[in-house]
Amino acid sequence: MRILICVAHPDDEVLGCGGAVASYVENGDEVISVIFTYGENSSLFQSPKSLANARIKESVTAGKILGVNKIHFLGLPDSNLSREIQDSKIQKKVGDLLKKYNPDIILTHSLDDGHPAHISVAKLIKKKATRRKLNARIYTFNNWSPIRSKNIHKPKLVIDTSKYLNKKRKALKAFKTQDPTVGWKYNVALALLKDYWNGVRHGKLSAEVFYKW
Repeated sequence: MRILICVAHPDDEVLGCGGAVASYVENGDEVISVIFTYGENSSLFQSPKSLANARIKESVTAGKILGVNKIHFLGLPDSNLSREIQDSKIQKKVGDLLKKYNPDIILTHSLDDGHPAHISVAKLIKKKATRRKLNARIYTFNNWSPIRSKNIHKPKLVIDTSKYLNKKRKALKAFKTQDPTVGWKYNVALALLKDYWNGVRHGKLSAEVFYKW
């Protein structure tokens, strides 16, 4: 199978589906990530350009840990993603990537995630996948409000990530530019708590749950 992951920022794919990525890779599936921004506005301690370069390297490192086959950085501005994503060239580029890879599964943000950039990416992926009439199954994850979600009663994909928990933790540690921030520590704790809670609900040590569009 071919899995396409579409996220707004570097680290979103690891927080939301790092265990699933490792699982797919071990099964011999191909995993491609599309990251819309460099997340260059996520630190007060580095210039946007310096941080962008660092975050690219961090994402590549995390991808290697998990086994991602290829990463596409679209390079949209972090502060104006919701507006810039409406540009016709970007819309075409995303549509072309969907056509090129013709994935079996797409993993992306939920429409009720709560982060404007995440929602913008989710809306675009849904629109382009519908227009392209892709046969891909599209599943969503929620990084910002992971426990309470409007998607809770939708059909879901449950992936046992118990054996990949340490690999996910290792991949998260690759994002060293984010580590000093309280927000990052909160996001990591929340993601791992969500995985633990999903594991309890489904009789596993750890699990990642995705909801179908």
